[in-house]
Amino acid sequence: MNSISRRQFMTLAAAAAAVRGNAFGQATRDAAPLVPPFEATGWKTVWLDHLSYQCVDYKKAASFYAALMGWKVRSHDGKQAVLDIGENSGGIVIRGGLTAPPPPAITDAGLGVTRPPVQAVFDGFAWGIEPWDTDKVKAELTRRGLNPVADHHGSDYRSFRVKDPDGFGLAITNGTKALRRKGPANAKLPAPAPFAPTGWNTLYLDHISFEVPDFRRSAAFYQALLGWTIRVGNGNQASVQIGDIAGAIIRGNAAVRAGAGDPAAASRNGVAATIGHISFGIENWDTEKVRAELKKRDVVYVNKEGQREPRPDMTGTLQSFHVPDAMGWDLQIGNKISPR
Repeated sequence: MNSISRRQFMTLAAAAAAVRGNAFGQATRDAAPLVPPFEATGWKTVWLDHLSYQCVDYKKAASFYAALMGWKVRSHDGKQAVLDIGENSGGIVIRGGLTAPPPPAITDAGLGVTRPPVQAVFDGFAWGIEPWDTDKVKAELTRRGLNPVADHHGSDYRSFRVKDPDGFGLAITNGTKALRRKGPANAKLPAPAPFAPTGWNTLYLDHISFEVPDFRRSAAFYQALLGWTIRVGNGNQASVQIGDIAGAIIRGNAAVRAGAGDPAAASRNGVAATIGHISFGIENWDTEKVRAELKKRDVVYVNKEGQREPRPDMTGTLQSFHVPDAMGWDLQIGNKISPR
């Protein structure tokens, strides 16, 4: 790990401490500044290249997301499916083969609902950055002690896989909307649709709920490496903006879970971070119509009154529902379709 000058440190720490109001709540100042792990790269995150999702039945999961969220199947090969999430939201790789599903994440427990068994996990993500120069990106990752592993494909896609401070899978790529949208995603569903398509169009990845042992350490890492902007820090979490393409809430709950006597949940195969839920914004939001469509397809939880309902999550300008996906994983569907 390379040292940085006091001036660089103070600049990064000051930027990390700056906060303002946002969709996740009122701005509050966290008195403890972030400590950058290395000199900032100067990179900007410009694209969600893909999310990585593993489950016990990838065909069932892929067909669920295609029917409910309007995601387009680009390919599937008997082991995994690749889907386009939306025109502005990158893609997802849905893999099979999960044999030991993790327990529900802390942020999705105790919500007053009965959850089905969780048979899936989001275990990585890949982000496109600018500026891109393959040799320079490799050199900068190496200089920061991240041991990049090349994962290039074809003549034009370049990617390096690394691990974040908690062992979570991270890829840095040259992906952009123009580069990754070559030809239509019109492959057939890998399994019959579980219900009639909603016709919804996913426009935006509103936020990822990212659970880690030390939220300051993780926020500082992603700020220094990928240029993520800290928007709010308040006690045990930080809200960040990922360029103009997404948001994230980085929560310190993994440490809480370990302290509660569940170290296996806090460290799965050497990975001490997890994604608790992801919120996607859909086009033409109408709260009651969305509720009705979810209930019609029985995409619901069982609430404490025994009723089968999507769980409402209405916070400030965010109107949304939490529901289980085909693998029992917590999915949030909302009205946010832009960073503003």
